[in-house]
Amino acid sequence: MESFINNLETFNEIDYVRTLLSLTCCIILSFSLKFIYEEKSISLSNKSHIANVLPMLSLITFLVILIVKSSLALSLGLVGALSIVRFRTPIKEPEELIYLFLAIAIGLGYGAGQIIPTSFVCIVIFAIIWFFIGNEYNKVSSEYNLVISCERLGADNKLISNEYIYKNLNYFFVNFELVKYENNADKATFIAKVLIDDLKKFDKFQEALSKDLKKLEINYYYSNPVY
Repeated sequence: MESFINNLETFNEIDYVRTLLSLTCCIILSFSLKFIYEEKSISLSNKSHIANVLPMLSLITFLVILIVKSSLALSLGLVGALSIVRFRTPIKEPEELIYLFLAIAIGLGYGAGQIIPTSFVCIVIFAIIWFFIGNEYNKVSSEYNLVISCERLGADNKLISNEYIYKNLNYFFVNFELVKYENNADKATFIAKVLIDDLKKFDKFQEALSKDLKKLEINYYYSNPVY
């Protein structure tokens, strides 16, 4: 009976105490990474969505490495299985890729049983992000979708350009992304994502644009990006 059970276990040589400790550390650091991403990221994408993925990505990586590390056959089989997987979701900003790669690295390190090196290096990286790289401004700011509509021709009878809108966005907002421009027979529409800490800046922005644009309409709402 004992021999039968041993044959069923793919990696019966695993130190279960060490594996449990690695799993615990992986959970702690992956959720720490989630918190750091939410607090320090300057991304204009939906941060809550990416942040929720990070712990699961680390734990899944941990499980995969735990399964294949003791068997060359399983490792080769995994390479073949993953070769047919295609990830189509685009990464809009390099920062997102960095955090995703760090989440994978956490899972790899702890899955391979490298508890002390992985913990030390991750803590150093977290400290660097928190104290030197993270955006302090983002702590007190919020992301909004901004929709600007006006006549195609401005007060000087010239066509309203992306460059004009870009310059004004750059002047009033610390971080922004102009994501859409529509132009029809008599109306132009600009859609942007902006990061802002004071809603009064929207009033100043509208006041500045109203001097040059005809029939100006500005709408903004808290971002749950749909564009």
